[in-house]
Formats: sequence, structure tokens, C-alpha cells
Amino acid sequence: MVFHDVVDPVERLKAPQLNGDSDEPSMPYRELTSYGDVFSPSAIASWVFEKFLGVNPVDEAKNALGGNWEEYAECAKAWQALGSFCDDLAQNVKAGNKSLDATWSGNAADAAYVYMETLSNDIAAMKDSFEELARQYEIVTDGVWNAAEASGDLLGGMLDLAIIIGITMAAGASTSWTAVGPVIAAGAVAAEVVAMINLWTRLTTVIMEVGTTVSGATALVEQIGHLHQANMVKFPLPGAGYDHPGV
Repeated sequence: MVFHDVVDPVERLKAPQLNGDSDEPSMPYRELTSYGDVFSPSAIASWVFEKFLGVNPVDEAKNALGGNWEEYAECAKAWQALGSFCDDLAQNVKAGNKSLDATWSGNAADAAYVYMETLSNDIAAMKDSFEELARQYEIVTDGVWNAAEASGDLLGGMLDLAIIIGITMAAGASTSWTAVGPVIAAGAVAAEVVAMINLWTRLTTVIMEVGTTVSGATALVEQIGHLHQANMVKFPLPGAGYDHPGV
């Protein structure tokens, strides 16, 4: 007897591909503040580095601190594809089981039908586990992306302050012949240093938050993995093939 698949599960098993900006997470209100780069000394310096050296130091720091969100996004798509694969495979097993049941009867046929029906249901249930894994990786993707973007903004702000401090100190030195110039410069530098410390505190907070997000998702992924393994163990394969007494 020839069985024909109702769907093609293999089509689901392809390398995940990200679809440009549509797969990139969004940061609330980022568009409203992007104009600040136009007036940012560090943004101009980073553009010069990228233009002539091919490396943007702020972007490199973003990836180092926040991680590569694209890899997490690809994992999420891979889990989603595996869930769809299980759903398609379960449909094919059910369809084949019904076709076989229409032409085969008896105790062995009944036992085979129950086994294959249970198998298809268990395979279909695996879809939920893979989809939950995909959801957890999407959460990590958002966390990593936002942490990287926030880290870049905060690092850029710190570089801006460092440049301003350098300019202020130079201005103070150039007016050292007056009694007021160095005093004003010292006060301005102190204020900028305080602002830089505040930015550093925010940066470390962002890194800690993304670490918490990843740790929480990792715990859930491990829990789902253990549950998935337990479900596979409780459903053993047949001990032997069917041996017809008349053959």
C-alpha cells in the first residue's frame, strides 16, 4: 500500500533567514531622539572611524556588551520551524493511519491504529514545546537588542562628555592668566564628571537587566527541555514488528 503525504514537513527544515528591518526589534521613542547624533561629537568621530577604517568603535562595543541579537532571532525562527515540522509530520501520520485503517481490520489492526494515533498526537504536542522555546528566544532577542542599543547610546554620551571635559580643561588652561578662568573650568569639569558617572551607572544597570532576562529565559528553556525529554521517554517504541501467523 502506498501512502501519500498531505503536507511536506521537510520544507520546514531550512536555515532561518532574517528579513531585514522587519525582524529587528523596536526601541520605544528611539526615532524621537535619533536627531541627537547630528550634534554628537562621538557620533561624528565614529562615522570618521567607520568611513576610513571600516570599524565603528561604538557598534563594536554595543555587540560586546549587549550581544548579537541576530543569532537569538535566528534560533527563535529555528524553533518555530521545528514546531511546524512536528505539526506537519503529525498530519501525515494521521492521514496514513486512516488510510491503513480503511483496508486493514482485526486485533492487530486495532492495536496498530491506537499506537499510530497516539504517536501522531504526541508528535503534534511537541509543537507547543518548540513554540514556547521560540517565544523565550524572542524575549531574549528583544532584551539583547535593546541592551545593545542602550549601551551604544550611553557609551556615546560618555564619549561626548569626555570630549567636552577635554575641551573645557584646554579652555581653562588657556585662560590661566586670569583668576576666573580656571575656577569656572574646574566647576564645569566636575559637573561633567558627575554626569559621566551617572551614565556609567545606567550602563551597568542595563547590562544587569539583560543578564536577568537571559537567565530567566535560560531557566525556562531548561525546564521545557526536561519536560520534552520526559514526554519522549514515556512513549516507548514497539518491542518488535508485527508477525502475521499465516505467513
